[in-house]
Amino acid sequence: MTSALIDAAPLARLLLAAAALAAAALAAAAAWDAGHRVTDLHPARRHQREDRPLPDDLHRRYQAAHLSYQAHADACQGCTRDTPNCQDGQRLRESFTRLQDAYLTRQRSKR
Repeated sequence: MTSALIDAAPLARLLLAAAALAAAALAAAAAWDAGHRVTDLHPARRHQREDRPLPDDLHRRYQAAHLSYQAHADACQGCTRDTPNCQDGQRLRESFTRLQDAYLTRQRSKR
């Protein structure tokens, strides 16, 4: 019984951290929305220089898919970081590889 609790501890910490980040994001969005129209843009972050390019959306999406698959692989008994062995793992891994391929193809075409 205790070994199951010990194995679940990293997942529990990950879920708590994700919940805390989601709550902070919702609070920040609500605070912004209280005084602005929906069409207003959020101001640039202070530590971000104006001339630095922002990461593109495809890169962010493929990185998020990678993190989702890694979190699943850490929690799933059947999946490893390299091999999905369940239906959810296969779906997440396929999403990650598809987005990564699209991003890398676009990067190659820019050169």
